[in-house]
Amino acid sequence: MGDVKARLEKVGIGLPEILLPKAGTDLSKWSVVACDQFSSERHYWEKVREIVGDAPSTLRLILPECYLEDGDTEARVEAINAEMKRVLETVLEPLEPGFVLIDRRTAHAPSRKGLVLAVDLEAYSFEAGAESLIRPTEGTILKRLPPRMAIRRGATLDLPHILLLLDDPQRTVIEPLFSVRENFKKLYDFELMQGGGSIAGWHVPAEALGDTVTALEKLASGGFLFAVGDGNHSLAAAKSLWEERKAAGAGPDDPARWALVEVENIHDEGLHFHPIHRVLFGVSVDAVLDEMKKALGGRMEAGTADPAPKTEAGHIIGVVSEKGEGRFVFKPKEERMTVEFFQEFLDEYLAKHPEVTIDYIHGEEAVREMGSKPGNAGFTMPPLDKSVFFRRMVEVGPYPRKTFSIGEATEKRYYLESRKLVR
Repeated sequence: MGDVKARLEKVGIGLPEILLPKAGTDLSKWSVVACDQFSSERHYWEKVREIVGDAPSTLRLILPECYLEDGDTEARVEAINAEMKRVLETVLEPLEPGFVLIDRRTAHAPSRKGLVLAVDLEAYSFEAGAESLIRPTEGTILKRLPPRMAIRRGATLDLPHILLLLDDPQRTVIEPLFSVRENFKKLYDFELMQGGGSIAGWHVPAEALGDTVTALEKLASGGFLFAVGDGNHSLAAAKSLWEERKAAGAGPDDPARWALVEVENIHDEGLHFHPIHRVLFGVSVDAVLDEMKKALGGRMEAGTADPAPKTEAGHIIGVVSEKGEGRFVFKPKEERMTVEFFQEFLDEYLAKHPEVTIDYIHGEEAVREMGSKPGNAGFTMPPLDKSVFFRRMVEVGPYPRKTFSIGEATEKRYYLESRKLVR
């Protein structure tokens, strides 16, 4: 194990002692979707609470973002940290050091493979222009870090919804392990709540990782191994706290130096990229469109608000309001992504109109539902081409914030595995 561990650490990867609930725990109640999903749909989280009841659940170990505006964040964080200590003592038990191989099945993906492992926060930077082994895929919104940092600062558990992407077209890392998964101990296989599909997992011990390490070393030789596909702000919060701990004298073996993540191959057929849409609240759609026309030089056309790629006629943004659906078309002189132009407009518009609020929405139907209500306006963004994803990261840098999502909201990572943040 020592050789494997040392080689992994040279490419920014740790060999974690992963924690899972003890036998007999109802994992369908234990596992809930990422905290940043359904942030404008409180009824989703109230249903989760109803499903979970008094059973052990990660629901009580996270802060769903729909509650951030309630004014009781500090009390919630204290309760979360207390519950972490309780479940660490009574619910969780460790596996031998190694990875967890995952097969996620959803309505849109019959199989999406992943590896749960730890990454070295020394190998990651969210600074602009970073050329680290692990790089952000979008700009970091600093004001989104404090709630996550508050939870992690007093946490005894590292409980991730972070997904890292690997550019492995030859399928040398995850897929070979998946092909021999019957050789590994099966840890779980169960249905996820609220339309999340199902998930199965196998423990991959250190002694089975020799070829995997070799493949990772080869992919890391170019200086760029992982792109953060989901959980950008959670990983940035972990990094910020590690820097905080370091400055206070923490040593290189401190558990806070590492973060638990799931790694997926961007070339996996089950991995689908979806655009992240926008909904404005407290607006007149006509007033917004007038300002869009002035800023972007476009026009409204009849049609549906279905996301559409750029055409010869120009960039296309779908528009939903109580008046119906349409398409805003504009043709700038610069060659940039549709979402870059639109987000720049939104930033300026929101700065001038503090009474207007915004949410970033996964799923077209949710945009239609919210955007069509009086005083709201929904905007759908075009799809993203994942085949040029890593090349764009190298040539241009991170994507504009809130550009894409991996899967629909219910296809996000559900909290399941964890690791100790204390010795």
